[in-house]
Amino acid sequence: MSNQNQIKVLSVESNVESRRVLHAFFARTKDIVLSAEAADQSQALKELQDKAIDLALVDLGPETDGVELTKQIRASQPAVRVLIVTASDTPEDIFAAMDAGADGYVLKGNVANVLEVAIRSVRLGTVWLDPAIAKQVLEAIQNAPPSGRILATGMLVIPLLPDENSILSQVAGSSCKDGVCMVDPSFVRKLRRFASAISAD
Repeated sequence: MSNQNQIKVLSVESNVESRRVLHAFFARTKDIVLSAEAADQSQALKELQDKAIDLALVDLGPETDGVELTKQIRASQPAVRVLIVTASDTPEDIFAAMDAGADGYVLKGNVANVLEVAIRSVRLGTVWLDPAIAKQVLEAIQNAPPSGRILATGMLVIPLLPDENSILSQVAGSSCKDGVCMVDPSFVRKLRRFASAISAD
């Protein structure tokens, strides 16, 4: 297969077992190639400078500040897609990753089932939301400050429209095989503004 058609991936992962799982995944894919690995943030940035990378798989683990790394990739390598692959499903991490500019969020427990389609989706410009993540976002929205409230920072809490709540509900109840886990980037930009407003409260 031509190198031009390959999706070249950088994996930023410090956990040995998680690396083993990812190696098994890449061994099964022909056009998604593990081009580089990094155990921490500084090594990841060096690999991005030295190699042609299409997409970075970024963990939010203790060895790597994945949110800060995502911001740095967005600033220095805007063409590189960022897919968070982590065990964390806390609303704080989810919203922080989205606010930093992540293009998708996959839980490690779902890697075997959804990582390939998540990578392909993100590479094509859509955003990938894990169903468990959508559930957490819905819960955070339900517990958010009242819609339309102006915070002390002057930021307006932006309400989600009924059809936007419906999108999240569909993703939350999906197996991802029907395509609903792929969402429009404009929808995630709305969630990022919403997340910023929540964190500013």
